[in-house]
Amino acid sequence: MTDAQVLLSVTMLRPDEKLILGALRDEGLTAQPLLMEDLAGVVAGHTGPPGLVLVRNLSHREAISVSRRLEHAAIPTFNRAAAIETCNDKGLQSLIFARHHIPHPATRHAFSYDQVRSTVTEFGLPSVVKPVSGSWGRGVTKMTNVECVEAWAGGRESADAAGKLFPVVVQEYIDKPGHDLRVVVVGRTPVVAIQRVSDNWRTNTHLGAEVQRVEITAEIEKLCGQVVDALGEGFYGVDLVENRATGELLVLEVNANPEFARSSAVHGVNVAGHLAAYVAQQLAAVAA
Repeated sequence: MTDAQVLLSVTMLRPDEKLILGALRDEGLTAQPLLMEDLAGVVAGHTGPPGLVLVRNLSHREAISVSRRLEHAAIPTFNRAAAIETCNDKGLQSLIFARHHIPHPATRHAFSYDQVRSTVTEFGLPSVVKPVSGSWGRGVTKMTNVECVEAWAGGRESADAAGKLFPVVVQEYIDKPGHDLRVVVVGRTPVVAIQRVSDNWRTNTHLGAEVQRVEITAEIEKLCGQVVDALGEGFYGVDLVENRATGELLVLEVNANPEFARSSAVHGVNVAGHLAAYVAQQLAAVAA
């Protein structure tokens, strides 16, 4: 591996990462991918230290491991290890949102099947049970009645009798108007907001939701600013949900590795270009 100003830590080069590499080079930066087998040489100092490593590993565990090791080797990462760890755990997010008074659906940790049952009873039906870590709506279950809760507990207990997959989070169900919002944040600036529309109660694009660009309102900007104040500047996908009954926007969760290539083809915003420009500005500020 040759010296580079920016390394892009990846599991594989998806269209998103190819766009990022191209945008970084368009900014006049030397940039190249960093695979896991290359990490040992970087932290050992076998190459000149990069000015920054962008962490885009698909595995949550891998992303946290890479960012921690680089930071301990005094190599700055984007996002920071602490932000990646928080964004990869919906339970940790709920705690930091509460501490920073960020509007968020009522959420409780559950460390046993009985705690799931009692928390669903507390919130009322329907409620939502989620694994603390996961993407694309996987493992997220809407509890519509007692039979549903017992079927979830019975099925999970048969596969995890020792309860090693706890904790989970139990969350109040928010009745949304057929869509949610994904806002891409670079640094602390929301660069694009998209509406994800679906007949499914889970409005993930991987589950078939359609996307359309919407205006970044003052309310959206304020919520994103609160998230950045809590997590630090970063490259985030902030998911917002509207309560149909009250019209209030809530922060549902924050993704520290947002995908954008597919939606960019629809909304036309050069997300990779915004990210590369931010990186160039940060490196220039350090060098000044």
